[in-house]
Amino acid sequence: MSPHIARTFRPFHLKPELSASQQEPLLWVSASPNLKYFDLPLLQTLSRSHVVARWEYQQHCDEASSLEEAVNLLVDYIKQSDRPMHLAGHGISGVMAMMAADRVPHLIKTLSLLGVAPQPALTWQAHYYVQRLTLPCSQARLLAQLCRSLFAPQTPHSVQTLVKLLTRDLSTSPSPHSLFHIAKFDPIQPQVPLLVCNGASDFVISPDVAELWQGLAKPGDRVVSIPEGQHFFHYDFSEQIAQEMTQFWSQSSPLTPVYAL
Repeated sequence: MSPHIARTFRPFHLKPELSASQQEPLLWVSASPNLKYFDLPLLQTLSRSHVVARWEYQQHCDEASSLEEAVNLLVDYIKQSDRPMHLAGHGISGVMAMMAADRVPHLIKTLSLLGVAPQPALTWQAHYYVQRLTLPCSQARLLAQLCRSLFAPQTPHSVQTLVKLLTRDLSTSPSPHSLFHIAKFDPIQPQVPLLVCNGASDFVISPDVAELWQGLAKPGDRVVSIPEGQHFFHYDFSEQIAQEMTQFWSQSSPLTPVYAL
């Protein structure tokens, strides 16, 4: 493993008191460990009824960002599992989950994307770098402005703390963006059952952009808009998102393979 990568996983522990469907594990992708606090309420809620594990990726601040390398490592880990799994993530972590599911669909039972745009490169960091190039203000001031758009007012952190977290995330997450290049990706359509949740008040992914998922959805896929949800809606509405995910898992069945003759 390259020295600039740190991966930690909590292994799947089967719970004998759970039903067979509840034993199907969820792998939560975490490529923004500095922001994982906002994932915890959802994961804690899900872990009460399902087997949950977290896959983390973090690069050193002085290393070049490589989304492709991160996805390759995630795919390698998924291939080591002895059972198909539910896969999920938020933001750039969700983008990684989507790219991985597209490569190994036979190993993925369902894919849940939270705060992910139909254009995968549309992340909060893309907005940050565009504004940094166009607005005459410092990084700290711009991030402080973004905090008010990304996080709900009831978030139990000061703006100063949130700015520090976002600053670290700029350096340690495998974002494809920089001041020198704003990346663009074509839409990705993994052939697995898909749940998409977005916040109706998310400034990163506007309702008009989120609506484009409806045109990409396959039969059986589900697209959900969370009223009043901002970009980190899965923190503010963790119980609702957990219910959406578990209901989708129980209703989904693997896609019938299509073979070319």
